[in-house]
Amino acid sequence: MIYAFPAGTNSNVVLESPISTNTIQRIYETSEIKDNEETRLLKKVFLSNRSITCNDGSQAGFYLRKSHSSKTWIIYLEGGWYCFDQQTCRNRWLRQRHFMTSSQWPETRNEGGILSPNEEENPFWWNANHVFVPYCTSDSWSGSRKSRDEMFTFMGTLIVQQVVKDLVPLGLKNSTKLLLTGSSAGAVGVMINLDPTRALLNDVLNLKQIEVRGVADSGWFLDRTPYAPTLRPAVDAIRKGMQLWHAKVPKRCRKIYGSEPWNCYFGYRLYPTLKTPLFIFQWLFDEVQMNADNVGAPVTKQQWDYIHKMGDALRQSFENVSAVFAPSCISHSVLTKKDWLNVKIEDVSLPQALYCWERQHLKPRKKKHNRGPSIASEESTLFSHRLNRKFKNFDLLEQRNATSDDERTSHKRKRRKRRRKERGKERKCCTFKGQNERCESNVAPQNQRSRRSVLKAQKGSNSEVCSHRRLERCTWPQCNRSCPRLHNPFTGDEMDFIELLKSFGLDMESVADALGIDMPTFNNMDPSELLNLLTQQSS
Repeated sequence: MIYAFPAGTNSNVVLESPISTNTIQRIYETSEIKDNEETRLLKKVFLSNRSITCNDGSQAGFYLRKSHSSKTWIIYLEGGWYCFDQQTCRNRWLRQRHFMTSSQWPETRNEGGILSPNEEENPFWWNANHVFVPYCTSDSWSGSRKSRDEMFTFMGTLIVQQVVKDLVPLGLKNSTKLLLTGSSAGAVGVMINLDPTRALLNDVLNLKQIEVRGVADSGWFLDRTPYAPTLRPAVDAIRKGMQLWHAKVPKRCRKIYGSEPWNCYFGYRLYPTLKTPLFIFQWLFDEVQMNADNVGAPVTKQQWDYIHKMGDALRQSFENVSAVFAPSCISHSVLTKKDWLNVKIEDVSLPQALYCWERQHLKPRKKKHNRGPSIASEESTLFSHRLNRKFKNFDLLEQRNATSDDERTSHKRKRRKRRRKERGKERKCCTFKGQNERCESNVAPQNQRSRRSVLKAQKGSNSEVCSHRRLERCTWPQCNRSCPRLHNPFTGDEMDFIELLKSFGLDMESVADALGIDMPTFNNMDPSELLNLLTQQSS
């Protein structure tokens, strides 16, 4: 028997007729599409396991657009916060019912950003297999509660597992790569479900050729002390929610935190326990984080100081993250927005940085103990050790030759020793300096080797463009030119950077003083020039 809630009521009502089922075969039956426009839409598919449902007992499912030429699959988990007790869940049912039921889901969806089939909007993944999973469980994709708690069920993590299973016969079994992505609560869901998804595919289903990785957008939250007291701090809400949802978190993280598994909902604590590669996108001044911290729209210096420290705390939390893109903007989520190509740090767009990270991981990865930006230095040290061992071997050879009893060849050996020492010095110079005059003028073979080394170094410098750690150097909110435009909460008008600074309650004379300019110059300065000055000051 399936229960649902009609509009305007909170009571359980037994449906007169069962919800119509939707088998996987439906995809095959509708594979011949009449026009090109229809093929660009994501099509609704209900899960094959009808016992896995949304909050209200309605069928859970996903939206799919298949590609016949790509072996890359992108699964996107929708965001939308959560509820954590009967009161908050009832309020959510009344105000945000679309996050708790599938009863109003349309037959098709058209998403942007990383799920767009438009090559101009999505240059790297437009032709991938796209899967959009609507959020209808209110549990940050972590619940496993099948039995009703008075009104609702919470099966977020079960939905993720079932979606993956249902995609296998639809072509996922022939793929080579799966990106599990999500925004906001969906990003938290990515981090919680990433290792289990990899284990399901590679170990349980024995699809070891599929490389799994995750992309978390705007879900890297901090459990800071709120600016103003809240009715229930985020930590308390999650702690209570975990009990309601029968929440599951990754085993390694749960083992570390024992009786406090709620820690696993915060990225900076969960990340070090993950085995699967993860790319983090996070606005340094996330609007949801500001709401959770109860700081409100900044209109006083105290609020501004708190927000500025929030940005600093986020920076510090990324210290050991190997792949991160964090612009200094006030916003929330980006991955499925049509203008996601415009988000840049130092002229590198988010899609470019993400694509670079994805491609690099196609190569075999060496085991490393620490997640951090020290791979290059480790390789350099390893190379130095090998080189030193080589020179030591030369020295040992010379020592053996020097102890020979053959006096007739002693002078030849000494000459060889000197020549080897000279070659050793030249080799050192050419390897580490490249453009050293002595190398280039004296030794032709070493000169060629040196030039090859320099070319390699130049090629390697491209890795700077392809850096996987991009943290905004400027610490001012909205100092990045690509930031989404803000609007005045009272007038609705767009706010430029100077208006934003004034809204913080900052003393403009102090700002001018800090920049070393007088007030008339400051007032007449072009906003873009002022932005450049502030960026240089903070670098």
